[in-house]
Order: sequence, then C-alpha cells, then structure tokens
Amino acid sequence: MEDGSGQRVADYFVVAGLTETSRPLDEEFLGEGPRKPPKNLAPIIDIAVIIKSQGEKIPTGFTCVESTPSGLPADLNHGSLASPSIFICIRRGYEKPPLTDIGILYEGKERVMPGCEIVSHTPNGHPANVSNRIGVNNQRAYITYRRASENAPHNSLAVIDICVILMNKVLYACIFITIFN
Repeated sequence: MEDGSGQRVADYFVVAGLTETSRPLDEEFLGEGPRKPPKNLAPIIDIAVIIKSQGEKIPTGFTCVESTPSGLPADLNHGSLASPSIFICIRRGYEKPPLTDIGILYEGKERVMPGCEIVSHTPNGHPANVSNRIGVNNQRAYITYRRASENAPHNSLAVIDICVILMNKVLYACIFITIFN
C-alpha cells in the first residue's frame, strides 16, 4: 500500500482479534456490502487490461471484472470524464503457475521489483496505463504481477480473486490471496 506521495506504507496488513461488537469480515467488507471470494476457484494465471471505450474486447479465455460489489462499473478510470474506460481481465486455470502478487507501478517514481512483470500494453497493443491523471504531471501507472515459480509446491499462496472498489472517487483493488490446494 502507498500513501498519496507514492511512499510505501505497508506490504501487507492483517486484522487480528475480536471485540464484543465484531462481525465477520465478509459482513463489513470496506463498507460496500458483503463480498468474499467464492469457494473452489481456480487460481488466476494471467491478467490483462482492456480499454472498452476504444472498442477492445475481452480476450479469449479471460473474464472481465465488470462491476464493483456495490454494482458500479469497475472502470479503473471511474468518474474521470476525459479518461478512457479501462477494465481488468483475468484468466484462471492450472496450466501454468498462478499469480502470487499484483501491484501498481508508478512510472518514474518506482522500480520494478525483482520477479515482477508489467502489463504494459493491452491485447490490441495500446498502452495499458491505468492512471487517469491528465495534465502537466501526466504520470503513468501500470499493473504489475508476480508469478509462482515452476517448482512451487501445490499448496503455495495464489491470487484467487480480484475486486475493484470505488470509495469517495478513490479506486481500491482488493486482491484475495489464499492457500491453493
């Protein structure tokens, strides 16, 4: 996670402990209503970015993350009138190692972490810039991912779901990681 200045605040977070008024996390998931990943999902093995406003279609074998838990379009540029409509697409399966980490790279402010790949272009060859910043500081941002190694054990961590959440015109992407059996 990063704060507004691009500084890393945390790599992971954990909520532990219960109070007398605590409810299960799936009942209070970031204030947008219940959301938990369905059971028995195949892990995510590929991720793509498409620009629907430029007529790009969902790649064969992929599924588009179309909406947020509250029913809004999961457009990564939601609320930006002059920006294109950008959506994340995922492909599940077992034919290659699963993704173990997904992040955002702010071009010029950060370096790619070892083992990470960048989703730099859409399937149609357009830049896969997911930043909606327009103007003098036109900073580009790209989705990154890390894949498990070929010899990773079958019960290693894997990304099993992605959820786009829009709160107060700020975009959050929740990534569910589970132990994959």
